[in-house]
Amino acid sequence: MSSEPTMSAEAFDALLPRLGRLSLDTVRIARAVVVDGQRPADVARVHGMSRQRVSGILRRFQHAERDVPRDWRRVEVWLPPDLAQRVEEMAREARAGAVQAKAARSP
Repeated sequence: MSSEPTMSAEAFDALLPRLGRLSLDTVRIARAVVVDGQRPADVARVHGMSRQRVSGILRRFQHAERDVPRDWRRVEVWLPPDLAQRVEEMAREARAGAVQAKAARSP
């Protein structure tokens, strides 16, 4: 038995860059549920994993869709501790600003 898809294939593909590095299996698992409408329990059984693990994968996708603005880029670099601290603070400020802007747009 399947459930209703919650995302189009196009929207799913557009979300992938906002998720960072994912294994092909992780992408297949999420796509099976959100695009193809398969039940998480069935997907878990096919992939030999727990339903909780599938739920964790789905939460990661939902978080990225909800909380990472579409025009943001993921940047991974190695920095000295003082610069890393400054960049982390910039990231916190940017996330806080994005949350405030989103709240201001909400009814």
